Amino acid sequence: MRATDRRTVRTVAAIETAVRAALREVALDELTVAEVCRRAGVGRPSFYTHFASVPAVVAQMLTAEIDDELPVNDLDAVDAEGIEPAITMNFAAALQLIVRDRDLYRAAYASTSSGVLRRVLEKAIETRVRNIILIWRERGLVDEVDMEVAVPFAAGGIATALESWAFDDSTDAAGRARAIRDQMPRWWPFPE
Repeated sequence: MRATDRRTVRTVAAIETAVRAALREVALDELTVAEVCRRAGVGRPSFYTHFASVPAVVAQMLTAEIDDELPVNDLDAVDAEGIEPAITMNFAAALQLIVRDRDLYRAAYASTSSGVLRRVLEKAIETRVRNIILIWRERGLVDEVDMEVAVPFAAGGIATALESWAFDDSTDAAGRARAIRDQMPRWWPFPE
């Protein structure tokens, strides 16, 4: 969840903008906190108040953008048959973000600290998958699903598919979203 305090919002935005601009010139593995602070016009204490490292900034930026495109709470108003198509449309929107910022995603995934992005992204997707399964259960669309296995399995697959998409040159986000959906486990309610 992002902060709402104006000063915090400005500081975080300045740091994110500085990182985004710097990554056009410098590899993520070479980008230092000192350089980010210089570009953002903030001190190191301000940086460390909000982030543990430069890779953590990139992970938050990218994960927050994707997470914003994968809403679950808006599914409450969708009828049972519309849930899965809505989720697939959300996947397509997230994939389109990756198309828009492919260079940034590629830089993050190609760095030695790419594990930070993977972990943060998988955790965000796990939350979404868990909530989706619960909604499907409430609506009677799925039987019992072993959440301890299914959630990390699906989240790991989706996160890996997003990474693969980052290195692909395709721009058919809707087609890739359907392809990801078609590879989901048998408990996933597929469209008829």
